[in-house]
Amino acid sequence: MSRNSHKTAIITATICSGLATLGLTSATVSALEYQSDPVELKFEFGQTLTISTDGNISIASLTPGTKAISNSNYNVTVSTNNLTGYTLSATVGCSSGTDCYDSKNLSDGTNNFTMLSADGTLTSGTWGVSLDSSATANSTFKTLAKYDETATTINKTTNNTGTAATGYTGTANTTVRVGAYATTSQVAGTYTNSINFIAVANAIPMTLAMAYADAGATQLNGYYKMQDMTSSICGAVEVNEDQLQVIDTRDEKIYWIAKLADGNCWMTQNLDHDIVTTAGYYTPQNTDIPSAWTPSTATYATNDDTWNASSTAPESYDPGDLCWDGTIDWDGALDDETTTCGSDKHMHIGNYYNWTAAVAMNNSSSYTAGNTDVDQSICPAGWMLPKSGTTQTGSKSFQYLWNQYSSSFNQNTMMNSPLYFSYAGEWADSSFGVGGFGVYWSSVVDDSDSAYGLYFEPVDGVYPQSSVYPQRSVDRYYSYSIRCVAR
Repeated sequence: MSRNSHKTAIITATICSGLATLGLTSATVSALEYQSDPVELKFEFGQTLTISTDGNISIASLTPGTKAISNSNYNVTVSTNNLTGYTLSATVGCSSGTDCYDSKNLSDGTNNFTMLSADGTLTSGTWGVSLDSSATANSTFKTLAKYDETATTINKTTNNTGTAATGYTGTANTTVRVGAYATTSQVAGTYTNSINFIAVANAIPMTLAMAYADAGATQLNGYYKMQDMTSSICGAVEVNEDQLQVIDTRDEKIYWIAKLADGNCWMTQNLDHDIVTTAGYYTPQNTDIPSAWTPSTATYATNDDTWNASSTAPESYDPGDLCWDGTIDWDGALDDETTTCGSDKHMHIGNYYNWTAAVAMNNSSSYTAGNTDVDQSICPAGWMLPKSGTTQTGSKSFQYLWNQYSSSFNQNTMMNSPLYFSYAGEWADSSFGVGGFGVYWSSVVDDSDSAYGLYFEPVDGVYPQSSVYPQRSVDRYYSYSIRCVAR
């Protein structure tokens, strides 16, 4: 009901003929307060960037047959208010003029002194540039592009050196040294050219929050909605593994998400949704399903012992608001290896789901063929179960994600930023393996009794830890964790 769609009557007591009666006053009711729709307020501040140099670079005396290097105190100074820093590049020469040339050579007007043809040590009759403040004449030197070529990057900062206290106009110096090697056959004279230094403010990386805002997404309780995720939103973000909290509109639970190194947006926290049996609750608008679904079984409550160990009917279990405490223990149980969650829920155990519940079905008995992909899930709309299995190795698969991190895999890779996979173990009447292993369901069938999932443990790593497949076929009646990936 809108705020101006009803009137308020004021009831007063009046005295009439000695009797107290109740009646309505005829006083005018003041206008009700009305709040407009939110009006977006935006300020845009321009970037500032300045560049300065110490002056000319010179080698006052270059003895024939020897190498020499310029003064080490030559600096190129860049200041900018851009929080992501700047890129400094350089070219040699200019398009016209008597004191500069359109080649990379130094010249005395007639004779040339050639720049190195490739990065390396100085050779006879060559010169080059070094960014090493302690460089010697025998160090490795860089070549620079000509003025009309793509400039050579010589330094790139990734952040601003300023602070809130000093102001965000960060200043940084780049030391440039020039070396040359003159032969005894080099014609005497003064050889000159120009080096042009170019500083450009780095682009501000698009974060997930920025991408949601640019897409016109609305918020619920101060969070962007998981169900509003699109390929355009995820595609607009660079792989910077920026962690963002979003809200599932079905139950208003909050989850961490990030764009990982495989180029996809993933949940970086376990799904914690309690399945309900209310008709009309699950629709394609809020859940990863093709049509409305009424579950036959709701999520079991904590300490409920009604588990049926079904391979074909949905079952799920809510262990409560618990986070894995990081303890490694193969035989660990929920009461041993978990703690009540704090504000950071990356290690939230979430709920356990058997495979049929994970793919949002009441009966999955018709799915028995190996490597069959069931393209629906209990994930929020716009999100899906990852793929797995011996033929599912492309984008949005566990295998593809694993390929991006496998070279540096260790226990910390899985459990820390940016992946935050937890060793949540399994559930089937009771918990087992908390702190000993982790399993995450995929949408892919192995056979009538099993489906594929990501499996990992602290000792042996991802199963099997090889270049083949980081996945395992597991029994469908056990309940494991779920991570969703954006479609």
